[in-house]
Amino acid sequence: MSRAEALFAYVSEHHPRSLRGIQEAREVDPAAWDAVAEQFLGWAAGVWGEDGWQARCIDAFVQFSSDVIMAQARYEADGHYENSSFAECNAHVYSQRDVMDDYLWGVFITNFCWSHHMELSLFFRDRFLARLPGAPQMVEIAPGHGGWGVWALKNRPDARLQGFDISPSSIAIASSIAKSAGVADRVTYTQRNALDLATMPTASADAVICSFLIEHLEDPGLLVANIANLLKPGARAYLAGAITAAQVDHIYEFRRESELVVLCEKHGLRVVETMSVSPKRTLPRARFLPRSMGLVLERRDQP
Repeated sequence: MSRAEALFAYVSEHHPRSLRGIQEAREVDPAAWDAVAEQFLGWAAGVWGEDGWQARCIDAFVQFSSDVIMAQARYEADGHYENSSFAECNAHVYSQRDVMDDYLWGVFITNFCWSHHMELSLFFRDRFLARLPGAPQMVEIAPGHGGWGVWALKNRPDARLQGFDISPSSIAIASSIAKSAGVADRVTYTQRNALDLATMPTASADAVICSFLIEHLEDPGLLVANIANLLKPGARAYLAGAITAAQVDHIYEFRRESELVVLCEKHGLRVVETMSVSPKRTLPRARFLPRSMGLVLERRDQP
């Protein structure tokens, strides 16, 4: 039995209500899903063992997905995100090691088990990674679970990556996944605030990856400015963000795709290509459509 088949068997037995959503993710591109799932789950098995990855990762994914649905329901009722500062999120999530570990493993599985995230994963691979120059020196800002950067290294054997994250849990999990994937010799993770990267050498990166951090910040413009500062002229970044999509630690409420586009343009980044995707199913009579948006950006030093 493949690990993808084992995932479906485990979900069917333990979390049958989650089965349809994962099937919808596979329907995006069955062949690609099988390959991506097998790869990501292989890394998880390398960390937790063949007898342990299902309970550890799939249970975390189901709990995370349930938490997101409840957060979106509260957002629908209140009309705004429940937290508005890093201090609040730090108290509820980031400073709680057990909570953070479950959160990160849950998010790791969403990359291919949420249909709209599966779409973004393929966009990231095909429209960003495949078009980078040879031997790219990549920077990943807030790698979280590390899956995006590790996948980048597996798709680009000529690349090296330097990752920065404020969370010790993120550093530990990303490092374990990199080791399991066999790319630990090409990646370095450092505990550091993503908003302090202005001290990094200007124009030093061939590529920057930053997935789903921007909505967690009180001032997202600082992050975009740092991305622009890190990129070499003409170099590209991949940025992903959430739009009217609530989570307990989402702070900045983007309501339109154009807000992300304008913010990037304001800081000297050309928007090369975008994809905005939403879940196949949403809350009944919802006012807000939760979306995930990926942007391929290019540094431009002239208007």
